[in-house]
Amino acid sequence: MTEAVLAGIRVLDFTRYVSGPYATMLLADAGAEVIKVEPPGGEVTRTLPPLLKTEEGEISTYFLRLNRGKKSVTLDARSAEDRPVLEELIRSADVLVENFRPGTLESWGLDWERLQQLNPRLVYASISGFGHSDSPCRDWPAFNLVAEAMAGVVSQLPTPEKRPRAAGLPFGDTVASLHAVNGIVMALLRRTRTGRGSRVDIAMYDAMLSMNEWSIAVQSGAGVEVDLGTDVHPWFAPYGLFEASDGWLCICVATDPHWQAFCRVAGWDDLAVDPRLQRGLDRAANFHDLIEPRLREWLATLTAREAAVRLAEAGVPAAPLQRPADLLEDEQARARDMIIDAPATAGTSIKLAGNPVRIEPRPAAHATGFSEPGQHNEEILAGLRPFPDDVSASA
Repeated sequence: MTEAVLAGIRVLDFTRYVSGPYATMLLADAGAEVIKVEPPGGEVTRTLPPLLKTEEGEISTYFLRLNRGKKSVTLDARSAEDRPVLEELIRSADVLVENFRPGTLESWGLDWERLQQLNPRLVYASISGFGHSDSPCRDWPAFNLVAEAMAGVVSQLPTPEKRPRAAGLPFGDTVASLHAVNGIVMALLRRTRTGRGSRVDIAMYDAMLSMNEWSIAVQSGAGVEVDLGTDVHPWFAPYGLFEASDGWLCICVATDPHWQAFCRVAGWDDLAVDPRLQRGLDRAANFHDLIEPRLREWLATLTAREAAVRLAEAGVPAAPLQRPADLLEDEQARARDMIIDAPATAGTSIKLAGNPVRIEPRPAAHATGFSEPGQHNEEILAGLRPFPDDVSASA
């Protein structure tokens, strides 16, 4: 097997909750040695629900889903007693990742200038709600919903008839994580040329605003406010989620050839040549009157998967709407290693989403287990310098 892509890269992980741990988990998946630096007793998400019951006790599923393949050391980053150990750890690292509010590391005496003094080759990546540069909202606290709402990424915009709804998944966190990984890898690549590290500043708000690029461009270029919650696309039809006999599927007729292929599958010879339906704009304008009644009738005779298969095989983008329970058994997900079995304890495993980055030739398998707080204190810290008894005792 080929060596892992990030083999030999040491990452210090000071993160918690979602945006930071998801990023460092992806780095661990790629073969980096990720060392989770936790306060004594472990970081906060180790206790958050929902809980997985095992013979050894209860484990936080919140924690398990984001921390596979990482090592753990425990120390108090704010204490003068542990400071020498912390600084030696920083000197040994290639990357440091944190997702505290801006100013937190500075309060520990670890601003960017000090980090550069300790390790000029260090890549320092921060993930925060609104970034570390000067801005009106720099010091605001933020979770994913804050970033999604302020960046306009909601499933429907507020009107007198309907209220806005959050996306439901933590996109504000995970999209920022992906940009952080991208920035870290780019900084490591630049380091191979310059020999020096970089600072990577990722804001969740920025990440979500970049996802909202379509709405921004339409508003700027056409003066049109895109309603993200409508059941009819403003320029294409049928395009969206539609109900079949046993559930829902998505159908994306975005081009005229898609429309012709759709009509052949559904047996709509008359609609295929109807002059009112020859362009996307016309199909959107006439969707409710001309297309929707026939679409409901056709889908009522098929399951969501049957309809999706027929359309996809004819070249029309379509797929059944799947629930989490469906994904655990999904043949496509299994074939792409996107559902993995990670050992939670010696006798218990948990199914988790895999890593979507697939590189050929395939690298050697990476660790997927989970560490107890301070499990690797002796392995990691003893090689640096003597460390306090209260730290080594938790190893």
